[in-house]
Amino acid sequence: MKTLLFNPFEKYAENKLLLFGIFITLAGSYLGYLFQGRFDGVIDLHFVPSTTLFEPLADNLINIFSLFLLLFLLGKYINPKTRVIDTLTPVMIARLPFYLLTFFNYQNYISGITEKLIASIDLQNTPTDLNIATSDLIITLLFSGISILFLVWFVILLFNGFKVATNSRGIKNNLLFAGAIILAEILSKIIFTFLN
Repeated sequence: MKTLLFNPFEKYAENKLLLFGIFITLAGSYLGYLFQGRFDGVIDLHFVPSTTLFEPLADNLINIFSLFLLLFLLGKYINPKTRVIDTLTPVMIARLPFYLLTFFNYQNYISGITEKLIASIDLQNTPTDLNIATSDLIITLLFSGISILFLVWFVILLFNGFKVATNSRGIKNNLLFAGAIILAEILSKIIFTFLN
């Protein structure tokens, strides 16, 4: 089970993993539509009042492209034998945790709590004046904690897939990997800015 959750790249054939990656990209995009989620950055998920069927899919394609491009270039630098399929598959599969997070916005639940929290906070209030229900605060903190865990899961999946694809080793390559994720986030934000 641990291998399935954190490193399926060593156990399953690349064709099966690619098909699964395509499936979860389409399913995750549909979940984004159902639960009003926008994946507006490589490591971002925001809930909005409404979304079209196409928007979450476009978000995911931009994120996959940004992350794939930088990790593929890095993979070629580390190991010239790095293949497209071996880099693309982990990028698609690693996004699974973001898709699962959309379920938390069932009937706009997280979005509604966020709006209430923002509405109750303004520059005029002191900490004792804030009108935030304890249950809303607890749910927000719980969702934040789960989001952090799922972000860690995303990085572990991506790192393990990248390591298998490139045979990457060493602290230098690990730092380059982290830098590639940060650059991919910046690239995706630039693309989103130009498209909006």
